[in-house]
Amino acid sequence: MTGDTAGQAAAKGIVYLLHFDAVYVPYPGAPRRDCAEHYTGLVRGGPRALARRLAQHGTTNGSRLMLAVRSASITWQLARTWPGGAARERQLKRQGGAARRCPLCGVAPRPGALPRNANGGVSRSLVTDRQLAGAGLMTAAARAEHAELRRGAAAGRVPGVERLAEIPADDRWYASPAVAS
Repeated sequence: MTGDTAGQAAAKGIVYLLHFDAVYVPYPGAPRRDCAEHYTGLVRGGPRALARRLAQHGTTNGSRLMLAVRSASITWQLARTWPGGAARERQLKRQGGAARRCPLCGVAPRPGALPRNANGGVSRSLVTDRQLAGAGLMTAAARAEHAELRRGAAAGRVPGVERLAEIPADDRWYASPAVAS
């Protein structure tokens, strides 16, 4: 096998996201970081291999988390899949926040590809504000408001902030370092 063929074979697979129908809490009073709502996994092969792997979840041949979820009587659903191998699975897990990628949690993928400039940025001259808002990007009005806030902050004049004419003597925020206790 050549290097290219070995790399392609290693990359073949399906990364999948399982959505739990209830939050898995490992023990009463567990902090949020110890609870689970999703499971991201990898299977080498195609749709048949994925179906076999999903059938294994909740048994001793599946993952330990999925066995615990089954023991807690929590049902789950296949939410999404991606083509790829271990590198893609690791990338998704490193990013964290599986709920941000889960369509069952109400996340919708960005609608269609927007036209791009040579540097890869969105070509704002070729898209409408409606397309930008639909893609979750700043519209022209939002950009103008943001620029105005940045200009005001740089000049020390943030809109909506009133300056005191005279500073109260007992105000600890404005006290000199020698007076502060």
